[in-house]
Amino acid sequence: MKKLSKLICASIVFLQGTCLQAYQPYHAIIADGAVSATVSAPNLNDLSSDLKTTGLELLIPTYTPTSAVAIGFDLRGVKALTFFAADSTTLVVHIPQTGTTETFLGATRDESIQLFKEFLRDGGDKTHLLRAYAKYSPIDPIAGNPNSLMSQMAQADYLMGRLTPLSGCDCSWSAQPIVHQFQAGVHAGRAFSKSYDTTIVTLPLRYSYSPNHDWALVLDAPFTYNRNGGASSFFGSLGFGLRVPVTHEWSLTPTVRAGAGGSLDLCTAGTFVSTGLLSEYQYKISKYVLSMTNYAGYFTSTNFWLSGVNFNYHLHDWVLKNGLTFTSCEGYEIFCRPLNFSVSVIDSYFPGHRLYIKHYDEVNVSLFTTGINPRLDYDCLSFGFAYQFGDKDYKGYSLNLDYQF
Repeated sequence: MKKLSKLICASIVFLQGTCLQAYQPYHAIIADGAVSATVSAPNLNDLSSDLKTTGLELLIPTYTPTSAVAIGFDLRGVKALTFFAADSTTLVVHIPQTGTTETFLGATRDESIQLFKEFLRDGGDKTHLLRAYAKYSPIDPIAGNPNSLMSQMAQADYLMGRLTPLSGCDCSWSAQPIVHQFQAGVHAGRAFSKSYDTTIVTLPLRYSYSPNHDWALVLDAPFTYNRNGGASSFFGSLGFGLRVPVTHEWSLTPTVRAGAGGSLDLCTAGTFVSTGLLSEYQYKISKYVLSMTNYAGYFTSTNFWLSGVNFNYHLHDWVLKNGLTFTSCEGYEIFCRPLNFSVSVIDSYFPGHRLYIKHYDEVNVSLFTTGINPRLDYDCLSFGFAYQFGDKDYKGYSLNLDYQF
């Protein structure tokens, strides 16, 4: 028992994060007496393979299938303390962030590790585990950070406030210059929080219909790919908005949206539905426009069944986004082509207490030009750089390319 206590203490040190210096989503430190070893993997399958008896014997030459051993796990931010007692095949697991303790009894230790992997993947108390991911994981693809499904849905709603970069510059229209307007592009960036990093690529797709260039019906469908170490995630959403002009300078846009996504590598999936209200006020200042955008949305997760497992995060939260955009209307001419700029600042806040990152800000600078294709009544190409910073030492940046026609 004294030896086992030392092993557990060694794992507790691991759980405090002093040994973690890698970018993969999953990590484990194995302690057998005074000897320890660390393994990292992009998914649970690879991690469990490294923890089989043959793998442990390679990592720790003194290890035998009857040794007392403790294994501390970092499951992309959620900690788990586990151990095998001497001469036992029972794996005892304590997950402090969910307040649960489980035991897994296989005929061998390899079978017990396999049972634990299946528990993390699709068994046991899934609701508590999903909530823990949203609250403690910097890289959960569904909720809890700026690059998750929930946050990206709110960002897509917010961006419906300005349907064109030159909105507010022309007195003859306040929504968009043409009746049928399409937008496509690519946004690619990197984000960092604690020891984790995320590569994010988003394909924004949007169609808006404005018969009088004033009120508008908007259909928005962005798709996103995330990469964390060797783990991949995919999600997307479909949103509808109706831009209703209150005055020529002020409009209100109610929105509804549904989104879904998941990751085989990170063993999670989820869906959200939301409704929100977007306010856009534009104030013309000589050859410039100052726009104030305010958004409030309510998000709720829904049941999402996959292979008999309900991936419902049981999250219900408000999202508040407020920003200012300063845009030039008559910019510079370079190579006989008009070039304008815009600078924006966006503040995002999630009042709920179950998310890892609740508050972050974004600064965006972009350049855009119109009249690229003379055969079209209107088109616009914009290139921008965005920088984000927020809670938990979060930092991120992205390069954004959008084309409207």
